[in-house]
Amino acid sequence: MSFAAETLRKGVRRVLLFQALLTLLVAAVFGVARGRYDFLSALYGGAVALLLSGWLGRGVLRAAGLGSLYANAITRYGAAMLFLGLGMGVIRLAPLPLIVAFAVAQLGFLAEMRRR
Repeated sequence: MSFAAETLRKGVRRVLLFQALLTLLVAAVFGVARGRYDFLSALYGGAVALLLSGWLGRGVLRAAGLGSLYANAITRYGAAMLFLGLGMGVIRLAPLPLIVAFAVAQLGFLAEMRRR
């Protein structure tokens, strides 16, 4: 494995860890303030953000060209809509904690990337 690929892999791990910590923090706040149902909803929202970030890192590591990066981006947006829709519509999780945890984890992604 090249130095650049190993550096990217470490960066992805660091971002995922930061997002996981933020997700747990937001879920704990919702759990204490509003109960177990909102705690689980927030965990789900954060897990979706983690999944998408991991998918992004994997796609960048395996990218063969610009077209594959665009395909990865379109697939991730579709997956985000699908998983968030499933969480709120089919599983019937609470929308507010789900969206807040997803948004905080995504902002954590941006903050950690900017810090690097």
